[in-house]
Amino acid sequence: MTSSAELIVAIERAGAELAGFIESLSDEQFHRRPAPEEWSAAEITGHMSEAPLTFANHAQRVAVEPGAAIGRPPDDPGRLSAVERLAGRGPKDGAQLVRECFRDACVILRGLSEDGWQTKGKSPRMGDVTMLEFIEDVVLKHVQGHLRQAKDAAGVG
Repeated sequence: MTSSAELIVAIERAGAELAGFIESLSDEQFHRRPAPEEWSAAEITGHMSEAPLTFANHAQRVAVEPGAAIGRPPDDPGRLSAVERLAGRGPKDGAQLVRECFRDACVILRGLSEDGWQTKGKSPRMGDVTMLEFIEDVVLKHVQGHLRQAKDAAGVG
């Protein structure tokens, strides 16, 4: 990415692509578990309906508190509860939650100053990283990877 504005547009597109894909699934495809230890498209959607907003909030905090801790461990309670939030719900509900999350995340990201985008936080996985690098990795690349995973989970990949 060359600018924060381009990154935000790419995030919006990726979120729309994920929501559109999820909305196209049948209930059976949405809840299909490819293997006992793998997430269903519904679980992936639950995760993607909270992760972008969580990380946008991290970036917003670092913009005013340079050097603050960012990221979270895989066993984070917020992450785990989101994975289960669509149990018994359908793909249209999931797509709507994704759209809302990406909309809200992008509102926060648009509020960051250019200096804020260049501010560094401390990630346990990435080390000292600018918010531009962090958001590109944990939101844009993350949703792109989970879209591929959701397609595989639904049996259409």
